[in-house]
Amino acid sequence: MTEHWADDGTLADDGTLVGVSWPLLRLAVAGLRAHAVRLVLTAFAVVVGVSFLAGTLVYGDTARAAFYDDLARSARNVDVVVEPAETLVSAETVDRIRAVDGVAEVDGRVIAWLGLLDRDGRLLTQQGHVGYGLSLPGTAALAPYDVAAGRLPSAAGEVAVDKTTVAGTGFTLGAPVTLLDQAGTPHRLTLVGVLDLGVNRLFGGSPVAALAEPDLTRLTGTQRYAQVVIRAEPGVDPQTLASRVAQVTGDPRLVVLTGDRLRQQLAEQAGKYVDGFLAVLIGFGLVSLTVSAFVIYNTFAILAAQRVRELSLLRCVGASRRQVGTSVLLEALALGLLASLGGLAMSLLVGYGLIWGRELVATDIPLHAPVVRWPTVAVAIGFGTLVAVLAALVPALGAGRVPPLAALHGSATAELRGSTGRRARVRLLVAAGLAGAGLLAIMIGVPMAFPGLPLVLGGGMIVFLGAVVAAPLLVPRAVGVLGWLPARLFGPVARLAVVNARRNPRRAAATTMALTVGVALMSMFAVLLETARDQTGRELTENFPVDFVLDRARVDGTPGVTRGALPADLAGVLRADPAFATVAEVRLAPAPADPQVRVWSVPPEQLRGPIRPEVTEGDLADLRPGTVALDRRVAQARNLGLGDRFPLGLPATASDTDTAGTSATASATATANATASATASATATANATAVGSPTGGADGSGSLLVVALYDDAPTSGAALVEWGQFTAAYGAGAPNQLLIDLAPGVGTAAGRQALDGLLRAYPVVRLSSAADQADALSASLDELLGIFAALLGMSVLIALFGISNTLSLSVFERTRESATLRALGLSRRQLGRLLLAEAALIALVGALAGIALGVGVGWTAALGLISSYGHGLPVVPVGQLALCTGLACGAAVLAGLLPARRASRAPIVAAMANEG
Repeated sequence: MTEHWADDGTLADDGTLVGVSWPLLRLAVAGLRAHAVRLVLTAFAVVVGVSFLAGTLVYGDTARAAFYDDLARSARNVDVVVEPAETLVSAETVDRIRAVDGVAEVDGRVIAWLGLLDRDGRLLTQQGHVGYGLSLPGTAALAPYDVAAGRLPSAAGEVAVDKTTVAGTGFTLGAPVTLLDQAGTPHRLTLVGVLDLGVNRLFGGSPVAALAEPDLTRLTGTQRYAQVVIRAEPGVDPQTLASRVAQVTGDPRLVVLTGDRLRQQLAEQAGKYVDGFLAVLIGFGLVSLTVSAFVIYNTFAILAAQRVRELSLLRCVGASRRQVGTSVLLEALALGLLASLGGLAMSLLVGYGLIWGRELVATDIPLHAPVVRWPTVAVAIGFGTLVAVLAALVPALGAGRVPPLAALHGSATAELRGSTGRRARVRLLVAAGLAGAGLLAIMIGVPMAFPGLPLVLGGGMIVFLGAVVAAPLLVPRAVGVLGWLPARLFGPVARLAVVNARRNPRRAAATTMALTVGVALMSMFAVLLETARDQTGRELTENFPVDFVLDRARVDGTPGVTRGALPADLAGVLRADPAFATVAEVRLAPAPADPQVRVWSVPPEQLRGPIRPEVTEGDLADLRPGTVALDRRVAQARNLGLGDRFPLGLPATASDTDTAGTSATASATATANATASATASATATANATAVGSPTGGADGSGSLLVVALYDDAPTSGAALVEWGQFTAAYGAGAPNQLLIDLAPGVGTAAGRQALDGLLRAYPVVRLSSAADQADALSASLDELLGIFAALLGMSVLIALFGISNTLSLSVFERTRESATLRALGLSRRQLGRLLLAEAALIALVGALAGIALGVGVGWTAALGLISSYGHGLPVVPVGQLALCTGLACGAAVLAGLLPARRASRAPIVAAMANEG
């Protein structure tokens, strides 16, 4: 009868095992010590995965703390703040607040739109927004910014500009700076100071200038306050003071907050840039740990095969199956715990590296001491240890099944063969079921376009799981196919490499799949981003048929979808230049009955060539007063077709009036969100919009007959009407856009230079071109691809650890075999080449499998998006994928150099004496 170990280390008569015995713990520790060298690379794989996952959490916590501390500086000494929800704060309200019991100091802050020109006379904008003008602090203790250089303005004619703008434009202290008033008239002031705004997201990266009150009032036209900050007297609770202030203001359109709440809001606003990036990082961290699981599984499977004699001897002296398996799991537990602690320590470097890398691509994050919170510690240790134990579970069960009589066999190693017979059929059925379920999810998701993208990607992951299940059956065959030609060309060494790579199907599959994960994701993102580049370039070409577009920048922050009118003489100035073949004047205005639709028109003689939209149904020759041509997407959304009437609120026939109506709108901007559209809660300017309201049909009863549908137009207008119809409705005014096509033989660079020279006299005119947008898009997509490649490179690095580890363990396992080959005449160099060829074959199969899966999922997802949002076919970046494959194989060869060197240098006689 086989006896079992008791918990106290003696033999138990009842043959049962209760709990984990001390001998098992000692056995696990002894196993780790005996195989420490062989487990080093596995431990490194866990360290890398855990450090990346925990490093993302360190990054997030550190960045949030840095934001909060920096924003606490920008809102320093503020105990209560009053902000407008729908209207700006008047000076009378500020006086009432100053008289509230418990108020020590009050400062009203004017924040208004203000245009700033660079040294070449071009308007500085950020994401379409012009800059801001700020008032000077009424009291130094409540200043929302620091002075980085120089001083604050002390008199009219002086200005201080934020340091980011100064650095980007090359402004110098004492030099003139040009600002624009509401009408677009330039004013020259002297730069006397540089402002440090910290990471305050209030202005969204737009240029910021602080001016003395006379200049600020003259340029922005406002004296009302966008924010009022209050400092409490010592001993006064901010919450109590906020309640008193709210009672005094008595205006529901004003919001009263405590200073702490203000800082929290600003930190959350800045932190949202961290949160989005953090979610991406955590996803890639989990991918890295998944790859680590493949490496751990493979390592313990190989070790279990190599320790057959050792494990069977344990069975002979009384260890049960459960005890042997438990000892292997305890080794994995100890390995995972130690490696997780190492990964946690390394996460500090990773977190700081992510902060540094984030500054290269997006929001600057202030320096701050690393923040490691207990959830980060728990996640790092818990995930790392759990992944190690789960990955070692199957090898542990296999180790427990080793029969005691295996110790009598002549070989000390056993190899886990691929599934055959019934198991192979079961494996194929499971793989087919997973692949079928994944393909079904993909087929359901593709017609849904963007909303169906999670289904497509999720289905792709299920297909990948099916590939993992079938890998032990597929990988050896793939190795044989890919190795056929090298075996014929390079002789016995290559043939031996193919045989060795196919020797253990499960091992080869696990090693291959570890690399496949990273390469598949890289391939998928490469296809999606390259398709996005192609589709957007196609749309730019079709929707941007002209070389340049000129419109007016909103220097006054006026809300609305239609920009103001361009200078009346600008079209004539451009037509006089022989560099420009076409200068088309476009008028744009919101439809009275449907403000979301922009009505547009051009003089009839200019509606030709690239200015003429691509008609999909009907004929523009039928366009006359009382009719309209619609963008097909607008028509589809409103279920309109040819012959239907569209109630736009325009007069059905041209009227006799030719007077342009104007409507004054109170502009409001600028409080808490730099990127927020100018809603009713922000600054303060009153400016007449350049586009007037219709003189007829303003009651919304007018409807026009749809005579044509078009697809690609040179403007963003959605409803094209006849020129007389438009001028009858809106009056004869200056154009809102100028569409410019270059003369034959004039290059884009020469045309851009000519325009820059002419537009110096028109600083409010904004210039854009398809080339600029294409370059910006290309740079953005290249940046995204670089970020994804760097993040997925972590998982590829772990996979390379796995390849190196597999080769190292295989070298030990095949010590006698390698010595025999050497004795039969194989040279050291040939033996090394054999092992390197084996590594290259495994990497090639993994890379090609990853590319096939990634391209398949990426191509399918892109096809679904194109079917709804564009036309054409997805793009497969063959060059990028070939480079990825080459790099993976090259890196695998490098990873195999050390094991190959070790095997080739082993003495023949000593190696043959090894029992292996």
